[in-house]
Amino acid sequence: MFGLMIPEEKIPTAKENLGTVKWLMEYWSFGPEVGSEKPDDNKSFWSEIAKVWNIDEDQARHQRCANCVHFLDTPKMLKALEKIAFNEFDATGGGRGYCKKFDFICHNLRVCQAWENSDPMAEYEEEEEE
Repeated sequence: MFGLMIPEEKIPTAKENLGTVKWLMEYWSFGPEVGSEKPDDNKSFWSEIAKVWNIDEDQARHQRCANCVHFLDTPKMLKALEKIAFNEFDATGGGRGYCKKFDFICHNLRVCQAWENSDPMAEYEEEEEE
């Protein structure tokens, strides 16, 4: 076992992972297909996911797998993910991580509509602003 007690048998094979990626793209707005940190890239993706979340596009661009509560990128998990062959999504994803919600390899520069805040201080900061 590794990471936060994710059993090794739960880590997807390369084929299973690609199947999950395609399913998430179709049903959970997973993307963008080509990740980028440039503020104006992937305008249509970020505009659409902002509508799904009912927030503005700028805020949507800051909600990524890398800061989602379901994203796991501990040293042990990253080591375990090395066993899974890289694919075309790894090349532009900005680094790998494991999504505990959907059991697949996700990336720092992508997101899906299931994103949840992983910042425990966010609620506190929002309360202070009110």
